[in-house]
Amino acid sequence: MSEKLQLAKDYIDQTNSILFLTGKAGTGKTTFLRNLRQYSAKKLAIVAPTGVAAINAGGMTINSFFQIPFGPLLPDTAEQPDIHFSAEKRELLSALELLIIDEISMVRPDVLDRIDLLLRNIKQTKYPFGGVQLLLIGDLSQLSPIIRDEDWSILRRFYATPYFFSSTALTKASFVRIELTEVFRQSDPIFVDILNQVRQQQISEAALAKLNERYTISTEDVNDHIVLTTHNRIVQEINDLRLQELDGELMEYKATIRGEFPPDGQPTDMNLQLKVGAQVMFVKNDNSPEKLYFNGKIGQVVRLTNDSVFVRCGTSELLVQATEWSNIKYKLEDEKIGESLAGSFSQIPLKLAWAITIHKSQGLTFDKAIIDVSEAFAPGQTYVALSRCRSLEGLILRQPVAQRNIITDPHVKQFDAAADSLAPNEITLAKDAELYRQFLLQRLFSFSDLKTAVEKLPALQLALAEDVFEIARKMEQQTASYTPDRIKKAAQYFDGKLRDAIAAAEPQLRVTANNSKNQSQKADAAMDALLKKEELMAHFSDQPFSTEEFTSFARRDRTRFNKFSRLLSAHPHEELLTQIITWRKTQATKENIIPSMIFSDQIADTIARKLPLSQKALSGIKGIGPHKANQYGLAILNLIRTHQNEQSGVEDQASLF
Repeated sequence: MSEKLQLAKDYIDQTNSILFLTGKAGTGKTTFLRNLRQYSAKKLAIVAPTGVAAINAGGMTINSFFQIPFGPLLPDTAEQPDIHFSAEKRELLSALELLIIDEISMVRPDVLDRIDLLLRNIKQTKYPFGGVQLLLIGDLSQLSPIIRDEDWSILRRFYATPYFFSSTALTKASFVRIELTEVFRQSDPIFVDILNQVRQQQISEAALAKLNERYTISTEDVNDHIVLTTHNRIVQEINDLRLQELDGELMEYKATIRGEFPPDGQPTDMNLQLKVGAQVMFVKNDNSPEKLYFNGKIGQVVRLTNDSVFVRCGTSELLVQATEWSNIKYKLEDEKIGESLAGSFSQIPLKLAWAITIHKSQGLTFDKAIIDVSEAFAPGQTYVALSRCRSLEGLILRQPVAQRNIITDPHVKQFDAAADSLAPNEITLAKDAELYRQFLLQRLFSFSDLKTAVEKLPALQLALAEDVFEIARKMEQQTASYTPDRIKKAAQYFDGKLRDAIAAAEPQLRVTANNSKNQSQKADAAMDALLKKEELMAHFSDQPFSTEEFTSFARRDRTRFNKFSRLLSAHPHEELLTQIITWRKTQATKENIIPSMIFSDQIADTIARKLPLSQKALSGIKGIGPHKANQYGLAILNLIRTHQNEQSGVEDQASLF
């Protein structure tokens, strides 16, 4: 990993600072995103501005994930656009820690401000984006936001530019910018220099002349190149004409859609028409161990059957059959953001590829391409088209490139000019890591979620005195000056108050839970919030506070304590733990109460690890005490003794061999 990529990774791991990861085409931005998705322990979601970009990134569109309308969005609004969000959506966004926005160059500033408003509302905080870390990935020298004139006539009153960096939220929040400079896609220094000049929107006459040498090459007998051009109508005309010119039978392959799959995310035609001799492009990577093809690979159809297409790529002939694309949606499961399948699109992973639009080529790489930017109409189009090619030798120009085809945008140049001031280093990393520690410390002493839960239940309002919330509020505002000893003493204070509240509220909550299903759900949610906060305070009553310790505990909490089935294999007494959880559920059903009222998941875990063999030892476990030890001790101790006898029997048998 390069030094800059390592710094980007450290910023994601150690801070919650907003990070803009940029760089030339082919510098590894997409690879970084894929790796991050695998290793990051943060609860994350990936979004992108278009359907194709979202599918390629393995996420959802921004509009779908945040339920944002497509028209212009006015900033500084007093409205609450999240008011119609489902409980599931609110829970999901409440848990979100890292939001990755791919192809950020195409995102309008009002969209980013709406995301900020939604997250602040959901998280109930004034932190930019609700304290959620943003990773913005993209290159401003590539495709710009698509915005209609009538929409911009409204938005220009609020924003200096149509780019994401003009958003009100981002101008108020501090963010860092890491630019990747090492190009992996191209190796020819002459071609890399030409691309750099085009990217900077200023090309010398000598470099332009060198580039236009690729125009003199005849395209008459070129059958293995793809045409990249600016408009859909040109693409359609080229592909239709070339397909009609071929002799032979026309075969049609119909796609299958299951569930939800957005039309703008479909990677190829619903009804794919092919003939032998057609030039095609793969629109998906081969997931088999052989890796026979990749997204953007060009080939020629040599044979067609009812369910298969045979494509020649060089000297190889590949059998291609229908494959599936997934439309991902995010949901919260056991306090972990997981992906769910909203729908799928199944089709032969090919499309006619005599020509495609430059817009659709974003993110692809070609060995051979014919470029036509004579009708370029947006900043970045020419650079995107040229940078899709691996080499100058594999590039042919359909029309000469003129200076006017390299469209400049002064806003981007001005933003890039300030890049040095946004570049982080080890010193800024340490500073931002400390700010993140303070942010997590504020989360430790934030009782806002608990207060919301408590206010819905009179029993808890009486049990948890108002002065506890007031003290927590004051502590939350003074975390920067806290010493380790003061943090520990504060955690001990709140732990005691919360344990007293749990004991006092429990009888009332039993009655509340019996009244109705709705009241039972409220009681369950309130007790769950109370128990989690108490567990957190109990932990830091003994352990020194640090970013690593806080995040480590939070991850243990959401995996070990809230979803036992996923972690049983790692537990020293997994069978006993399962039996305790099963007994707790059965006992709760008998008493007509929620299981957490007997004891929490964490306490069940502690019992199974400590193996108390007497009521006195059981009562010494935090959260049990003498009362519960008397009430449930006999049943729990019987489970432990039976488990130990069984374990002894297994050991005795093992000693015979």
